[in-house]
Amino acid sequence: MLFLLIMASSCVDKSNSEVQKALVQAQQSQSKIDLLELDTIKLDMERSKLFWKGTKMRGAGSHEGEVKITQGFMLKDKNGFSGGKFEIDMKSISITDIPKTDPIPIKNLTEHLMHSDFFDVDNFPTSEFEINEIKIHLSENLEVSGNLTIRAITKNITFSAIQRGNTISAQFLIDRFDWIIAYEGSWADRTLVDRDIEFRIALVLDKAKLE
Repeated sequence: MLFLLIMASSCVDKSNSEVQKALVQAQQSQSKIDLLELDTIKLDMERSKLFWKGTKMRGAGSHEGEVKITQGFMLKDKNGFSGGKFEIDMKSISITDIPKTDPIPIKNLTEHLMHSDFFDVDNFPTSEFEINEIKIHLSENLEVSGNLTIRAITKNITFSAIQRGNTISAQFLIDRFDWIIAYEGSWADRTLVDRDIEFRIALVLDKAKLE
């Protein structure tokens, strides 16, 4: 029966197959920038959002939720945004696709995500993304490159983003094995749960500037 389920799942297209996959490289050093010529702009913590989605059996099933951005800023020069950084509270992981009327499945999945096989939030309570470079291709189209740290593992990722007004948004995939998420987990974690994690992010800038 398990064999038939796996074979059937191989015929199902991944629900996130059209989402860009971030280019993953070794950790990169910060680009040389003159901080004296930059404005530091806070993120609006109420409106800045980070959503996640994971699939299983080649997209046959999925779960999704939110994790909170706790603090962050963007750097801006005369040409536009050039860098930034934000932190993520891994203990804030929430599930949004299971009805609140089913508290037990929500509790079980949340605990599973927080366990050492996945994000191991007791040992690694925060993650962060430090933006090293932003290339502006068109007025709204950006290419963002920076160091993503999860579970104390840092790798550089590059992905496309869109800037509209005071909001920078992006949607991309990472391979969870690159950050050893569930690498030592059960056979089901390593085989039935898909490798990709999808992130949707909206960074909303606060009008107030830091000196």
